[in-house]
Amino acid sequence: MRGVLGNKILNATLAGLNDPVDAKLQNIPAFTLGESHSDINAYLISDRFLESGSYLRLDNATLGYTYKPHTTSIKSLRFYATGNNLFVITKYRGIDPEVNLGGLTPGIDNQNFYPKTRTYIIGVTANF
Repeated sequence: MRGVLGNKILNATLAGLNDPVDAKLQNIPAFTLGESHSDINAYLISDRFLESGSYLRLDNATLGYTYKPHTTSIKSLRFYATGNNLFVITKYRGIDPEVNLGGLTPGIDNQNFYPKTRTYIIGVTANF
């Protein structure tokens, strides 16, 4: 497990999608439903899109069991299940609170993030 506490993220992705005028033409975030339809500046980046970037993430976990059968041909069998990127606990409304903290735009989620994949692996290891 790992996490971050106390940082802020500018959710520029939400700001860019926050255009109540386009509500009749395209999908909009639920956040935009509370905006006035006459607000033509709703998409402009301001501190109202500054959000808590604190999170707790379970990166990977493995659960296994080793079985030693009473045979001469097989010494042991290990059954296991592994998961990566199992969950994230956060109040951040964007895709992922783990944004780039380097480069030209540190701490800004600006529509340039591909979500992390979640993987599950099950397997058996045999020792002869």
